[in-house]
Amino acid sequence: MKVLIVYNVVEKIEHGVEDDLLAEQEIVLVEQDIEKALQEHGHLAAAVPIRNDLWGPLKPYDPQEWLIFNLCESFRNKTYLEPYIISVFEHLGFRYTGSDRRALSNCLNKARAKEILQAHGIPTAAFQIFTPWTVQHRHLEFPLFVKPVSEDASIGITSNSVVQDERGLRRQVRYIWEMYREPALVEEFIDGREFNVTVLGNESPRVLPLSEINFRHIGNPFARIVSFRAKWVPTSEEYLKTPPTCPARVSEALKARIEDIARRAYQALGLRDYGRVDLRVKAGIPYVLEVNPNADLSPDAGIARAARTAGMSYADLADEIIRLAARRYHLKGLARPRIVQYQIKARSAGSDGIYSIPASALLPAAPSAEKIKRLRPAPAIGVAA
Repeated sequence: MKVLIVYNVVEKIEHGVEDDLLAEQEIVLVEQDIEKALQEHGHLAAAVPIRNDLWGPLKPYDPQEWLIFNLCESFRNKTYLEPYIISVFEHLGFRYTGSDRRALSNCLNKARAKEILQAHGIPTAAFQIFTPWTVQHRHLEFPLFVKPVSEDASIGITSNSVVQDERGLRRQVRYIWEMYREPALVEEFIDGREFNVTVLGNESPRVLPLSEINFRHIGNPFARIVSFRAKWVPTSEEYLKTPPTCPARVSEALKARIEDIARRAYQALGLRDYGRVDLRVKAGIPYVLEVNPNADLSPDAGIARAARTAGMSYADLADEIIRLAARRYHLKGLARPRIVQYQIKARSAGSDGIYSIPASALLPAAPSAEKIKRLRPAPAIGVAA
């Protein structure tokens, strides 16, 4: 199949902190990995970088011949324009992988996503939206977790994100407002085990092996969070103390509850082809933290890790996403998705499948220092690094 890998190129950020650029620029490396993976399965892949113009780069390609593998997470350095990208795809007549603009829009606004979850009876923490001028109307119980309402990739989440009192809340809400120019989503902090759940499919979505964030090396329960540094800076203490464990060690009963909640959240938000649901478990109840329709597809991220544990290579994962999208559009010339085969493998591992899977599949594939070095922008000439 002819596949256009469309991805956004971010060379600078308009707000936030300097290190946020790491998350924004990683997509360039993901494109390279996806392109190579698709070529392994015989697809004709072409990379289409997007900067300030979306229409022009796509014009040379016939939408009847090419399927878009969508890796765009923002446009013109603005995350809130992500759904607009899909509108252009559809206006030009392209078929594409992943969720549509409605799902992207709903998930991008974390408050709206939580309202949809609540409407479907899916557990999620109590929350409010605050600006520096509305904190006095709080109806939540401390401790609270504070993050930007419309960012992803743990952007804006720091060691100060869990607050214990009014003063800390006001400080963190103001930080979000001034640094990211948007309101803060404030929710009651859930002290419990945290899981990343990968879901693949459409009509009958399947859950891949569960991945758990291992917090056992962090004594303070209010420091057990996945901050930006924990996700993106391999040399940091936060990163080293939050390794993933996949498959997670859980009872069959808890595994079934987590899978059910993740699948329901995936469907309630209207995700397609693939996605990741992050949740925490308290008193045996899974609470959804976020639903990620355009989740990180890098080889060392959660979706690829869960796929490896289920028996899928990275190339198989990329090909499976293409197959799922092609089947949605009733495209000919491509075999049916193989997800059922992989689901059987995942189930055969069981809750303690760590002994049934090659040890190499369970090792955390952390980004190398060289990868981080490649992502960081070079200092300007005449400016000290």
